[in-house]
Amino acid sequence: MIFCDMGVNPTEWAYCAYDDVITKLVKAGIPRHEIASIGDADTDAKKRVLFEKVRNGQIRVLIGGTTKMGTGTNVQKRLIALHHLDAPWKPAEVEQREGRILRQGNGNEEVQIFRYVTEGSFDSYMWQTLETKARFINQIISGKSGIRQADDIGSQELSFAEVKAIASGNPAVLVLAETDAEIQRLSILRKNHHDEQFIIRRRLKDLPDDIKRMHKRGEGLKTDIATLKAHPDHAVTLGGRTLSSDEAVIALSDRLDTLPLSVSESRHIDLGTYRGLKFGVVLHPLSHPDLYLQGDAVRHADIRRDARGLAVLNALNRLARGYEEAAESTRQELALARSQLRDFQTRQGAAFIHESYLKELSGLREQLRIALSGIEAKEGESAADIAGRINSLRSRNSVEPAPEREAKPIAAEEPVTTRIRRRAEEKASADSKGEAEANHAGQWQRKLAEDTRAIAERVREPG
Repeated sequence: MIFCDMGVNPTEWAYCAYDDVITKLVKAGIPRHEIASIGDADTDAKKRVLFEKVRNGQIRVLIGGTTKMGTGTNVQKRLIALHHLDAPWKPAEVEQREGRILRQGNGNEEVQIFRYVTEGSFDSYMWQTLETKARFINQIISGKSGIRQADDIGSQELSFAEVKAIASGNPAVLVLAETDAEIQRLSILRKNHHDEQFIIRRRLKDLPDDIKRMHKRGEGLKTDIATLKAHPDHAVTLGGRTLSSDEAVIALSDRLDTLPLSVSESRHIDLGTYRGLKFGVVLHPLSHPDLYLQGDAVRHADIRRDARGLAVLNALNRLARGYEEAAESTRQELALARSQLRDFQTRQGAAFIHESYLKELSGLREQLRIALSGIEAKEGESAADIAGRINSLRSRNSVEPAPEREAKPIAAEEPVTTRIRRRAEEKASADSKGEAEANHAGQWQRKLAEDTRAIAERVREPG
């Protein structure tokens, strides 16, 4: 495939780039009927026929522009080479062109891509424009300035810069382009280093308080776990009375009915104790209330505003069962925070290790730029000499991505989907159990009502 967006139609002096290329290919030995121009297929039906001939090998050379031979052109089966006769206007168009041959379904293990430039022509400006656009677009898309993203961007940018340098006809221009890319990479690394130091200073300020808070919570959870173990399951105390499960359901429902329907600000309301720990609700102005279970530490659970006693009791049971998990999670967070504190203390105030290299390279780059402009940077030193010094400097300095720091192994967090599934199963089990308890409570309430009526009838009897 040959891509050329310019010279499609003949000029006033009857020159057409397409005709010129086709004529030269025929002179080189390719039969004319094996060469086709995409412009010959002016309908979708003709394009389908043409593309099929390319796929089966009847057409060996296809020439056209980016628009007509871009998206939807599936002729990659036998393609072995792609040629850019000119530079398109957008980096995406370069990718679109090369996507015709670098495509699944191509039977060739290796293919070739050629870019042609004319020394001293407008080609240099076109490739320079592509280089600038590619850098800008990829910076916006990536949203980050990390070294890995910079490396990914640089591969395409450097390719455009190389073509620009080749078009200039001066090898020192290529060195200048490579130096610009290296300085950009070093500048990104230095910016990342400064950002990292800022984060370290901020975290070193916050981590000690976080560690104290997590340590206090961990100790509180341990104490609360011991309190829960020391008290029997479902032991609820309301108004100084220890109630059974059935009695607690009724008493909690009555207590919830006395709470206000709306509040102007968040309000804590103590209800009683559950297995030795205080519990209550937090009413919010614009959201559902929270149920809390509090000892030395406090844990919360969401409940509906119209929740009854059974729902509150089930939520308390779930909170109690989750104390061991909460204590382990807090222990992991504390271990991670302590590890981060040690790591940050070691790295605080570290200097950028490539600072001297960046400074020296920037100075040589400026000298090379001045030399290429026609003014000698130093007496007797040419652009070629400066380019040699730059190559020597770069060979002595290897810039590698920072190695990943090893951290102490920490138990993996439970996946979100697993956690959701587990909670759904627990809720289904609790609802099933709650339904059974509700039936039992209903039977108990009916029996209580019958006994009350019987007592009332006996009281009304004479004597």
